[in-house]
Formats: sequence, structure tokens, C-alpha cells
Amino acid sequence: MTTGMEGLEVDALSITYPIGQGPFRPRLELKAVREVSLSIAPGKTLGVVGESGCGKSTLARGILRLQRPDGGTVRWNGQSISDLTDDEFRHVRPEMQMVFQDPLASLNPRMRVADIIAEPLVTHRPELSGSKRQALVAKAMERVGLLPDMARRFPHEFSGGQAQRIGIARAIVLEPGLLICDEAVSALDVSIRAQVLVLLEELQQTLGLAILFISHDLAVVRYIAHEVMVLYLGRVVEHAERDTLFANPKHPYTQALIGSVLSKDPEIERSHEVPRIGGELPSPIDPPSGCPFNTRCPLVQPICRQTMPALVVQPDGSQVACHVVEAQKAA
Repeated sequence: MTTGMEGLEVDALSITYPIGQGPFRPRLELKAVREVSLSIAPGKTLGVVGESGCGKSTLARGILRLQRPDGGTVRWNGQSISDLTDDEFRHVRPEMQMVFQDPLASLNPRMRVADIIAEPLVTHRPELSGSKRQALVAKAMERVGLLPDMARRFPHEFSGGQAQRIGIARAIVLEPGLLICDEAVSALDVSIRAQVLVLLEELQQTLGLAILFISHDLAVVRYIAHEVMVLYLGRVVEHAERDTLFANPKHPYTQALIGSVLSKDPEIERSHEVPRIGGELPSPIDPPSGCPFNTRCPLVQPICRQTMPALVVQPDGSQVACHVVEAQKAA
């Protein structure tokens, strides 16, 4: 990973939750994220996919320091922010914003739209005059397609799609460089979802945003992401350019995820043999030894149960953590 690049760099980030600690209970650890590395340049989108419980949201929280990592480094525009004090990090935080899954739950129902969008300005730019703050709120509303007369209304008066536009306006009012979208369109209807995705693309071009887009919807990720990272039990199992990953997924888990997406053509769907992922996701409190996917992998080998596979760069530039892939390459 190149040091000092513009944008976001995450190197070997690990996050562990201590649980079950007490006078008569042993201390247990939930290993939510394990040595995850990534980079996102301005104007680019990295999609992060995986089953529920794989560590996607925890990764986002660790990057924003909403959850303290227990290992690894996060850099923003070449500056390490991992070791900053809380006061020092407050100067960086306006450049890194988040859009949440539930648009209505993320908005204060007692505040008017203008005040909701202005809240980051009040927190991070208290020196602004009221008129300047109103001008920036109006500009953010215009960017996301909200009409000026909506500023005095309350969140419950809006549809889910409009409410999500309010959330996006609040996130971009400070003109950040990084936008983290955590399942930002999963609660929306299909047609509204498409409109919000187009809006995010337009904002990315206008503001030069680096976007970390977390989703379980592979079709959405395929549309918006430039690169895709697949997480399983807190670890990266595959990372590749979007077209490379969807055309030639290498890890058995990635193959199963992509194969589970329904085709628009019913004839193709009826003849389509979907790779099945058997069993349940193992507990991150007690993960299996070796490859974390070995308990569910249809191609499992003895080495998979013994040794953790390294994330290895492939000839096409993708990265894959799989003993079987390496064995096939060597053969």
C-alpha cells in the first residue's frame, strides 16, 4: 500500500469486542474485523460485501473512530489519524461523513430539515454567521434535489427516499472528502434506490468524493463500485476491480454470493445451478482454525483446516485468500 496518497488508506485494521466479562464469567473476545487493508482514492468507490455479521459496519465504525481499533492504521490524505487525540481528530472528522441505512431513524424527528442539515455546521464551524450557514444548507439541499420550501418541514412529512436525501445533504454540507454509505439504499424501493445511486454518483463527480459503499446487494455494488472487497468473518477473502470480480470470481465464497443473484431471464434462472453455501456462519467468538470459510466451503482441503491463507495478488491484479486457488494456480 502506497503511503502518503490522497484519499483513505487502511492498513491491517483489527477490531475486537470484549464480551462476557464478569466475576464469574471468563473474558471472551468477539473478533469482528481482522487485519483488513484497503485504499480509496478521490473520485473512486469501494464496495464492501458479505453476509450479515461479517464485519462491514464495524469496519466503517473503526475508520471513523466510533469504535476504537485494537490494531492497524488509518490514514486520511497521507496523515495517520489512528494516534490523534480526540481534540486533534475533531479537526479531521468534518472530512469524513456517513450515510446510514434507515433514513428516518437517523434523523431527529423533533428538528426541522434546515436545522438537521445545519447541525454539522453548528458543531464543526461555529464561527459561521447565521446567514452563511443558511446559504450552505440551501446549497446542500439543492445538490440533493430538495426544494427550498422543504426546509421548514419535519422528517415524518417525507417519504423514505426524500428522507435519505436529507441524510445525504447533512453528510455533504461540510463538503467532505470521504463518504461512508452503510446500507444506504437497502431500505428504499427499487426505483427510488436507482435515483439515490445516481445522486451519489453525481455528488462524487462534483465533490471528488472517495466513497466506501457497504451493501449486501451485489447488483447495487456492481452498479456503483469501482472495486469490490468481499469480507467473511471479519477477513478479506477477495478484493478486485469490479468487472474482474464479477466476470471471474475466484474465492468459493465470492462465487456463491454472485451465483445466488437471480437472473432477470426466467429461462436462464431455471437452468442456473446456484453454488450453495452450506451451514451457518461460524461464531466470531470462536472462529474455526485455518481458513474461516473451511466449515462451509465445498472445495475444502486438509490444509484449509490447518493454516490461515494469505491474501495473495493474482495475475489479473485481484487479491484472493484461498489455498485451493493457489493450488490450482501452481498446477
